[in-house]
Amino acid sequence: MSKTKSKNILGIFSILIMMHHLGQRTSAFWLPDDIRRPGLEVFVPIGYLLVAFFFFCSGYGLIKSLQTKEDYMKGFLVKRLNRILLVFVITEIIYLVFRTLYAALELPANPYSWFVYAIVVLYVGFFFIYRRKNKFSLILMTIWVIGYSVICYLLVKGNWWINATPAFLVGIYMAEHERTGEEKISTENEEKSPEKNTKKDPNKNKVFRIILSIVVLAICFVITESANKIFLMLHLNNYGAINFMVIILQIIASSAFSLAIFYIVSGMREEKQREKIPIYRKILSFYGDMTLEFYLIHGLFVQLFSHHFMNDTAMPVCYIKNVLLYVIVVFILSTISAFAIRKGEDFIGFLYEKADTFRRFCDDQIKYILAVIALFIVITAAYGTYRHKHSADNADLVKKYQEEAITYVDVKGSKVATYMAGTGDYVVVLLGADTDCCPTLSLRPLANNLDDDFQVIIIDPPGKGYSQDTEDNRTSDYMADVIHETLEKTGKTENVILASNQISSLYCYKYIEKYPQDVVGYVGIDAIFPELGKHFFEGNYSSVEEYRWHVKRVSRMNLINQNLMQLTGYVRFQMPVFEYLFYGSGLKEYYPVMEEMFIKNYMKEAHLSEQENIYDNCMAVDAFKLPEDFHTMFILDNYIKSTDVYGINWRQQYKKMITNKDIQSIVIVDGDPNIAYYKPAVIAKKIGDFVGEYEK
Repeated sequence: MSKTKSKNILGIFSILIMMHHLGQRTSAFWLPDDIRRPGLEVFVPIGYLLVAFFFFCSGYGLIKSLQTKEDYMKGFLVKRLNRILLVFVITEIIYLVFRTLYAALELPANPYSWFVYAIVVLYVGFFFIYRRKNKFSLILMTIWVIGYSVICYLLVKGNWWINATPAFLVGIYMAEHERTGEEKISTENEEKSPEKNTKKDPNKNKVFRIILSIVVLAICFVITESANKIFLMLHLNNYGAINFMVIILQIIASSAFSLAIFYIVSGMREEKQREKIPIYRKILSFYGDMTLEFYLIHGLFVQLFSHHFMNDTAMPVCYIKNVLLYVIVVFILSTISAFAIRKGEDFIGFLYEKADTFRRFCDDQIKYILAVIALFIVITAAYGTYRHKHSADNADLVKKYQEEAITYVDVKGSKVATYMAGTGDYVVVLLGADTDCCPTLSLRPLANNLDDDFQVIIIDPPGKGYSQDTEDNRTSDYMADVIHETLEKTGKTENVILASNQISSLYCYKYIEKYPQDVVGYVGIDAIFPELGKHFFEGNYSSVEEYRWHVKRVSRMNLINQNLMQLTGYVRFQMPVFEYLFYGSGLKEYYPVMEEMFIKNYMKEAHLSEQENIYDNCMAVDAFKLPEDFHTMFILDNYIKSTDVYGINWRQQYKKMITNKDIQSIVIVDGDPNIAYYKPAVIAKKIGDFVGEYEK
């Protein structure tokens, strides 16, 4: 297989990968009905097959170069990685700019850049293993790839991080045995019967291999696409085993696909040189010369013109609903951008060749990189030490707030912390979001705006804030009982108004179902609704077992990441939202306490348990409707209303629960999902208005 042929095929495949990503944003089965558009379904499941051929060509090309070029391994990593990392850095900067502009900041900036990480790992492994090539090199390279796959699995990376990379090994094997195999067959035939050899069809074995590869591909592909149905049909409980089977079959499918393409392409004759090159060859050559640039940049335009930018919580930038127009716009802009990036690389290469100063600067980059890494390690060690000492110094302040503000009650075997203040005829019960690490502190500004007119109680659920943790499962039943028992033991049982933020609304719905006589009203601030659980589940998972398996894996990884952030001290950089919350609330003195509560509770057991149970808790109140005589106000921030976070119309979901429009309403306020914390006066006024309407 010539270099020209492989580059042309990869140019085509880079465009097909773009179609795959477009299909995921328009026609994928997991998308909500109101944004799903037909037309690109065929491209949705084939992404890993296309990428596998990129890995195959990389492995194949490396061995061919090693066989034909002297001193090929000299400066190998610099030669192979320079262009890849240059394109990666350029595109990451571009993505980062757009993410910053449209408030969707996240790292890595390019969600489609996983290929770069994978290929760098493979190149590094190839360098260390093949620089002294021996008969065990392929075995060692296989062990390297398996190690990479295991790490990806433990880090809860998607299957696409794993199922295409083994094609790199297949490419190595084919390159190592291609010439040897042909020579061996030729020699044996000549020795036995030269006449017979001349009559033998040289393409016979190749046709058989193509057919065999396609059959294996088809079988494995069909099984993996039907895995969810098989899982349900066999009533299996261990979804981890099913997913492992899927990965293995996808590896076989991607390898078979790469082999089929290889056999087909290598069997094609090289076209003769012509004075006038056909237009199709010019087009193939054009895209073949910038496959990496096209691959890394097209995702930006896929996102810019999609229903949401980067994730389901961000607003769309310029949503193109027409699928054909969407494809054309993304294709044209991706082509122009990839070409511009390619020319930028050429210009940098020109400077390297012609400008001595620039060349010296580039040649010294390894030294600079090593110096930066060393400096980062030193800074991390110093900062981590400082942060741990700072936490120790904050211990007295944490205790001071506990003594001044916290009252404990024994609930279900745990000490539940509460903050109570104010006087009045009504008791407003404030409940925080799942991300709220210490409601008795973070909701104090809201309580302070209410306590002149109402009795206010804030509850730290078990495992949050100052409350003791529990081993009980955080179901909506359990959480509703905790709230009810806490109110009973604090004597706050008359004229109770529940005021929940986000996920705690699920517990309030269950509370209203179980204890309707003990609550007179409900205020939901950006309240979660039962349909959200179905949205997370349906389309994405074949069964509840699969969902739980996936969520537990993600939770485990989040816990590991959070512990690492805590160890290094960089956990501090996750807290900007609390800074502007506290610094304008009169509680600036206690901001260090919030820091310590964040370190103690964010992405820890209680937080992760709520996330793991969100589907079950949504389903527990799936048919919930407000009693007709029950006063309710849903407060929805304008950001969620205009963005349709998670692709769902939140107002419509609230309307489904409303049974009496005279006393049940939806109010829109300017802000974002943190409005309960940084605009307490606005929320307090809405609660006051709600009680005023109730008294009428």
